[in-house]
Amino acid sequence: MKGLLTLFKKELKEQLRTNRLIIVGGAFLFFGLSMPLMTKYLPDLLKMAGQDLGSILPPPTAIQAMAEYINTVLQLGILIVILVTMGAVSRERESGTAALVLSKPVGYPAFIIAKFKAIGLTALVGVLLGGLACWGYTYLLFETAPAWGFFLQNILLLLYLALVIAITLLFSGLFRNQLAAGALGLVTIVIFSIASSLPWVGEYLPGELVTWGYLLLAGEAASSAWGAVATTIALTVFSLFLAWTSLRKKEI
Repeated sequence: MKGLLTLFKKELKEQLRTNRLIIVGGAFLFFGLSMPLMTKYLPDLLKMAGQDLGSILPPPTAIQAMAEYINTVLQLGILIVILVTMGAVSRERESGTAALVLSKPVGYPAFIIAKFKAIGLTALVGVLLGGLACWGYTYLLFETAPAWGFFLQNILLLLYLALVIAITLLFSGLFRNQLAAGALGLVTIVIFSIASSLPWVGEYLPGELVTWGYLLLAGEAASSAWGAVATTIALTVFSLFLAWTSLRKKEI
């Protein structure tokens, strides 16, 4: 694939130059540290505020703290990843950088995949920082923290984020407007999430990865969701394929 390594290095420098790596890593690290702390001491804070819910709510647990971290990443974390990705192609088309790069002996697939790999690496750094912080701080606060289930859950989370990046890259190539690309990427992920609740079909959609991850964390995964894993990988590859084929047909 012509020019992939060169473009990948260029995209990595872009991630560093624009502080996206620091922003994503810092945000995930904050989630990993704050969620266990909030889960542990929220009942005490509510009690101090005159709202003693101890008789209604069960005492906080390590699994609950780690699940809250994943919940936050699936909401705010995905939004951050979309914001980082939505201008990856559209911004370069608007500034003319894409035309300059693609006029050189590099292919459209390399152009898209380099961006996917660089943004994916940024997401990986964020998940590593956030996951390690969450596990370590949970262990300190609760004196226990399931490691293997949480590790597997984070692998599934990375797979889900890869799909988010690929879909947003597709829309970033289709539209010059960054906000349109980000909004459509978010809407698509929400649709997948809602459709995962459908009988029969839902168990093969990406949203099922989230359910499986929670079961793995709790040690209750009686069944697997390999169908959803295969679908997510297929959708990621297909989105990248559509991204470079549609970009080739557009006026750069």
